[in-house]
Amino acid sequence: MRPALLHRRHVASSLRRVYTARTAPPPPRQLRRPERPVNTHPVGKPTSANESPAAPPSSFAPWIFGALAAGLGFYSLQLYLAASKPCHNTRIADLAAQKDVAERYDYTATSFDSEVGLSELLMGVNGLRKKLAQKCHGDVLEVSCGTGRNLGYYDIEGGDTKVESLGFIDLSPQMVEVCRQKWAALFGNKMAQQRLKPGLKLRFMTGSALGDMPLAPNGKKYDTIIQTMGLCSTAEPAELLENMARHLDTSNPDARILLLEHGRSYLPWLNRVLDNSAEKHAELHGCWFNREIGELVEEAALQSGLEVVNERRRHLGTTWVFELKPTEDAVKKAQAGLLPVATKQTEMREQQGWLSKLGLK
Repeated sequence: MRPALLHRRHVASSLRRVYTARTAPPPPRQLRRPERPVNTHPVGKPTSANESPAAPPSSFAPWIFGALAAGLGFYSLQLYLAASKPCHNTRIADLAAQKDVAERYDYTATSFDSEVGLSELLMGVNGLRKKLAQKCHGDVLEVSCGTGRNLGYYDIEGGDTKVESLGFIDLSPQMVEVCRQKWAALFGNKMAQQRLKPGLKLRFMTGSALGDMPLAPNGKKYDTIIQTMGLCSTAEPAELLENMARHLDTSNPDARILLLEHGRSYLPWLNRVLDNSAEKHAELHGCWFNREIGELVEEAALQSGLEVVNERRRHLGTTWVFELKPTEDAVKKAQAGLLPVATKQTEMREQQGWLSKLGLK
């Protein structure tokens, strides 16, 4: 075949291919989802300088910590101002100058737990209550029981328990009623009753702890008398302690009086804070929290034939925990049937008795 003819056929074939490519419809496009890029960096290896790190998720932590810091700063400022302010009433800590505010509890009985619950939880007072209540044994009397904030801590569940009987007494009938309702809520159902010690004797009593209190169910005095936050709410704290000792079975060397109280601190600046707010606090809550609890307990123990076997202080010295027992001399006298140590209260009662017999009082 001649070369000229081959050239013409090659040109014609090329033109047909070009014309077909221009006039043919385009092929359909395939839609594909973009693949997620794979992180090729190993764990723990930092990214290169050209790559920006991922933005951290938003958090409320800085705002929370900021609010807490602001609140703490405001509280510290108020505390500093209160500590710097001198107390103009120099007799504010004197018992003779403090009015009786015990009736206040008749009006705060239903709201008392909500008022003190959070502060006692944060300060660990509930733990102190539990440790003290679990030391109770035998016939137990709780004086100034209030709303029964110690109810759930006594060793009264199971057959081998230390408590034989449990009595509660308070001057406020409203407080005693709340205590009774709380007992029903804790141990009123059938399953809770089955957990209690068989034959456990329980009593709720309204009356003053400054006078004659009922004896234990067996007709004897008590093996344990416990009081928590009671010396701050009575006008006669020393007389109250002496009367508690009078109802304690001092012939039993294992008999105990257990106290959880709050009062003055060992820090002068904190005592100024307590003194400046003591009167207002007493009017609102029925409690004088600036009393010299240590001196009161030691004086009453000396007058009543008791000795302090354990004393602890918490919260910068404002919370007091006491454990008292009869002295050896008091135990011997009680076992011999001799009269107990005469206290100021018993002497006053005897004098009033003779005066009444003579018609003079």
